[in-house]
Amino acid sequence: MEFDITVLGIVIGMMVLANRLVAALVTPLFDKYDWDKFWLMYPAWILAGVLVWLTGVNLFAAYIPNELIGKVLTAIVAGGGSNLLHDLTDKPQSLLIPVIEDKDHEAVG
Repeated sequence: MEFDITVLGIVIGMMVLANRLVAALVTPLFDKYDWDKFWLMYPAWILAGVLVWLTGVNLFAAYIPNELIGKVLTAIVAGGGSNLLHDLTDKPQSLLIPVIEDKDHEAVG
């Protein structure tokens, strides 16, 4: 599946924007009231849905003929992607590649 690079860039921008807005506006409420952070994905999806609606971006226009379904899926990608970006930026140690040493102490990997 190949996406239009311009549209993909816009969706990635929405991911970052949704991530920052949720982190700045919603996460402090969850922290203050000690709510389960599992539910943070829903405000991210709602915010991404609003951004998709305002911009009219459809990442799946070439693959799904129904415009509404394409935009809903784009909002899911942008909202869920913000959680992915949040996970990647909060846990950089998970991005490390394990290195296995052989018997001669030379790194293999």
